[in-house]
Amino acid sequence: MSKELEPPDTKQCQADVPTGYGFMTLGGQPGKRERCTNKSAVVVTERKAGKDGQHGSMALCGTCLNVFNEQEGTPDVVVGVIP
Repeated sequence: MSKELEPPDTKQCQADVPTGYGFMTLGGQPGKRERCTNKSAVVVTERKAGKDGQHGSMALCGTCLNVFNEQEGTPDVVVGVIP
């Protein structure tokens, strides 16, 4: 049985972003990622269902959408603007 998908959050971006701490910085946890705090601008939804038969979707801010679009191997998605 597939795990229930988390619905898109239209108030806050759902991308995980690096905290900025590395092995050469003092404090923090290197490699840790935190949820982006920007307001959501769009919802991206997979066109094709995954192996579990579900269509994943998430809300992203404009900055995280740009990063998403620049990455290789990203799934084919439909982008919907949040009113």
